Amino acid sequence: TIRRHQPDALIANSGPDVRWVGNEKGVAAQTQWSDIGGRWHPAECDVPNRPGWFWRPTEDDQIKSLAEHLDLYFSSVGRNCTLLLNVPANADGVLPAPDVQRLLEFRAALDRIFAHDLAAGKPVAASATRADHPGWQPENVVDGDPATFWTTDDGVVEGWIEIDLGRARFNVVEIEEALSYGQRVEAYRVEAWTGGVWRTVSRGTTIGHKKLDRTARVVTGKVRLVIERARANPAIRHVGLYLDAPASAPCRPPAR
Repeated sequence: TIRRHQPDALIANSGPDVRWVGNEKGVAAQTQWSDIGGRWHPAECDVPNRPGWFWRPTEDDQIKSLAEHLDLYFSSVGRNCTLLLNVPANADGVLPAPDVQRLLEFRAALDRIFAHDLAAGKPVAASATRADHPGWQPENVVDGDPATFWTTDDGVVEGWIEIDLGRARFNVVEIEEALSYGQRVEAYRVEAWTGGVWRTVSRGTTIGHKKLDRTARVVTGKVRLVIERARANPAIRHVGLYLDAPASAPCRPPAR
């Protein structure tokens, strides 16, 4: 019935399209595969905006803080999942004003954090590039085009991409795989050139559609994404670097 009336709808939980992450905290495991037993079945992280799933006037002052919302984003979307944030309608059938205020602040904070990609358009080198396809070059990871990516020859499951930043400060790393070729990376690390040596600033396992790593604030001229292990030659679509600076004044809801 769903397929007949809404053919593009996603059927979740026990359905064929999206699986439950396993908790109602909005938090995914650090290792998160979308390919489950040869079947594409990505996870969805569900969590209420309030203590409970339904509206109660006594909970109007118990909405999750902006910091909690950002933590949820990094631990769900930033771990190869989708975030299902529940916002209940009140007795008038509309979203409560306190919830709307927090959602606007949440959106504004994400826009601020990801407004300026410090790696965009910078020079890129790689340990190896696929020989039989001239279009799969390392510079594709910073070109902003979702259709391009970098990869290596078949059987080459380790390697690195190096981005020459000139000089930049960052504390958020964003990595994305080219999922039209499946999810491949099993382990990686991010290094920064500081003090004349490469120092690891973050590391992880799976990447998938998006992996977000928060780091201590890094000041450097060069950054490397090192693929340590993969199921097949890695296909990296995007590498981004961002500076999450202190927030400005909170966003205000529009006048009704």
